[in-house]
Amino acid sequence: MKLIAIVGMPGSGKTEAAKFLESLGFTRIRFGDLTDKEVEKRDLELNEENEKLVREDLRKQYGMNAYAKLNENRIDKALKKGDVQGLKQTGKKAKKLLEGLVK
Repeated sequence: MKLIAIVGMPGSGKTEAAKFLESLGFTRIRFGDLTDKEVEKRDLELNEENEKLVREDLRKQYGMNAYAKLNENRIDKALKKGDVQGLKQTGKKAKKLLEGLVK
């Protein structure tokens, strides 16, 4: 069982790295998809301001590890195969977000 979390600043190549790993058969989970869906659900324009609003609202509602919690089922399935892409946290923060999900 392997879990690969790709972290980095915007434009650092996370998506390209994830696409490469996906081509090798890894499962890709992009946490940002959750934000995009929630922006659409609220009938808002998809832009940085609305994405930030949604991220902050989700963290207020579910806690700082909201994205890990809300993707727990997808993460559990992916642990059998592959990667999690799209974490905006780094190092200790990313590890803390995933704590308890990796059994």
